[in-house]
Amino acid sequence: MKETIKLPFCTEFMYDKDTASLTLTSLLGMSCAFGGYDRDYSDSGAAVICADSMRLEGKKLKYRVSEVKNDSFCFDVTDENSRIKLECRWIFDTAHKVISCNYTLVNTRDKTLTVRRALPRWVFSPGRYRLHYQESRWLAESLPRCTELNGADINLHARAARSSCGNTPFCILEDMENSAAAAFHVVPRGNWTIQIHSRILSCEAAMPVIEAGLSDSDLFFPLGAGERLELPEVIITEVPQCDPGLAGALIQKYFINNRLPENLNTPPVVYNSWLYRFTGFTAPQLRMQLSAAKKIGCEVFIVDAGWFGGDDWYESVGDWQEKPQEPFFGNMASFADEVRASGLDFGFWMEPERWAEKASIRKEHPEWFPDHSFRIDLDLPEAAEHFIGSIRKNIKKFNAKYIKLDFNSDMGYDESGRELHSYCTKLTELLKQLRKEFPELVIENCGSGSLRNDLATSMLYDVAFVSDHAHLFENLRIRQGLFARTIPGRTLNWAVTRPAPERRTKVYDHELVLGCTSASWDEGALFDVDFIMSSALLGVPGFSGDLAGLAPEILDRYAEYIAFYKENREFFVNSHVYQLNFNYIPEDDCGNILAFQMQDSGSSDSLVFAYSSGFSRRDRRRFKLHALIPDKTYRVTRLFAKEEETSTASGADLMQYGADCSFIPSNFVRHSGAIYKITEL
Repeated sequence: MKETIKLPFCTEFMYDKDTASLTLTSLLGMSCAFGGYDRDYSDSGAAVICADSMRLEGKKLKYRVSEVKNDSFCFDVTDENSRIKLECRWIFDTAHKVISCNYTLVNTRDKTLTVRRALPRWVFSPGRYRLHYQESRWLAESLPRCTELNGADINLHARAARSSCGNTPFCILEDMENSAAAAFHVVPRGNWTIQIHSRILSCEAAMPVIEAGLSDSDLFFPLGAGERLELPEVIITEVPQCDPGLAGALIQKYFINNRLPENLNTPPVVYNSWLYRFTGFTAPQLRMQLSAAKKIGCEVFIVDAGWFGGDDWYESVGDWQEKPQEPFFGNMASFADEVRASGLDFGFWMEPERWAEKASIRKEHPEWFPDHSFRIDLDLPEAAEHFIGSIRKNIKKFNAKYIKLDFNSDMGYDESGRELHSYCTKLTELLKQLRKEFPELVIENCGSGSLRNDLATSMLYDVAFVSDHAHLFENLRIRQGLFARTIPGRTLNWAVTRPAPERRTKVYDHELVLGCTSASWDEGALFDVDFIMSSALLGVPGFSGDLAGLAPEILDRYAEYIAFYKENREFFVNSHVYQLNFNYIPEDDCGNILAFQMQDSGSSDSLVFAYSSGFSRRDRRRFKLHALIPDKTYRVTRLFAKEEETSTASGADLMQYGADCSFIPSNFVRHSGAIYKITEL
């Protein structure tokens, strides 16, 4: 007997009790399966499981539906001999149009199974499809990419626990014939994979088969009798108008309203010492920066790498002993007291997951460290306690209210066969324990710039660093991809500046400063102050570089922006973002324009951020806005303008015709930016 199971968002299954088969026939309005049902091809069914010598899929798997509700759908998958079971639960969040797919693998035998593959599967009907995904590497994280499926398989993945290195755990499958699309997000637990098989059946066009979850590249996971393995969650959302630029708002609203823990702390405005003088600073130099940071409104002063080890600090990671020489002569706690006396909180940098080969603890306990790896074995209780103890000791020593946790190491090959699932699960437990011990501590996720930035880490850290790339416009490009899958209001951006050199060919009177244009001061360029600060406010503003050297009027301008951020911090932290001109412009295109609409989750009030990088006199652009109330009137106000710029328009007109944004009309200005406030009257 066949039964059609209708679920929210035009998602349907066909369940045949007689054959114990379950076929996904529609997902978010996209046609699934072949002719509306599964055939016994290798790419069919709702999962593929490989354990010991078994490969289970298609008709080798038997399904039992256990629950059908308005907001959930549960089913079990077993093989014919009930040796292994996959428990599946789909949860439908109708308020945010999100499907959360959760899977647990259970060994139902009385002896250990070796799991080699355990991936949920979604089979779509043949047709023309386009895949949107992201390339991600240091200084070029989360770059959008796109390709049409043509019979070739695509394997997106990240290894060595660097969840957004190589690719990011996200993709969009677009049905070009039906103008429909679905976004897939993996919430990593160790190494992850998204495999897009472009199956060809006879004369048909490609039939996409998506498998996503725990990486199977080197998986041989020992699952004992009766043991359960919780697989990575997969979240699926609609993509409004098939526009990748609109996809991020759905996942952002869902996480902000439903998934982010209540004990996350509000991100503060920070100054960080790193791109001032790297590790070559002195305490008097930092005191000057502290004074300037206080003047512009910074709330935390962070000492980055350079406070510990000797000359070769990179090889001292793991010992965490203060330098006996400059900058603090072994007494950074005294400088931390100075920071607090000035009215700011103190923060510092650590990289607790990398244990350099010269670290003394490796000689004392070599059994704690897997071969050919910088990581510590967190499955060993003594090693796990040493790991968290090294962090705890320094937080207490410096009475810190902020810690920047970096991750510059490659976790290497997992010889246990678990694809670092156990390591990342234990790491999550330890970070939760750290938050419980220090509830007011702000924890920053600096994953080697942004090479471990995903939905799993968004639930552990208060704020995530956007990239080591300090070029202000390239950093905006990175955010274009990042905002398709993470939380804008918890994304930390640095404004990295120094005083401008003499302008021997001055052609206009705007205030300029020298901005860093790489991950170091080997490259720099002049930037308009309003561009710098409008870029910094697209997320959480932070600073590095030489603030103390800037002219008082420039520091006052910085302070004006920071005061606005603080006054509206709840808006910034809880907002989602629509990308108003999402595209795939090459990285070296000098005529690019970017625009973002940041909207309050509790109302239709918005901020529009508009940026130009072009050598041109194209000084005006219109951008169509989203999610306004059509019959309401809105005031459009340019913020921080020297002369008032205000207009009114209906929500319908702003969505259909757009809001007018202006840039600096000069052939000589490389970058300009503006912020517009959209307020319902």
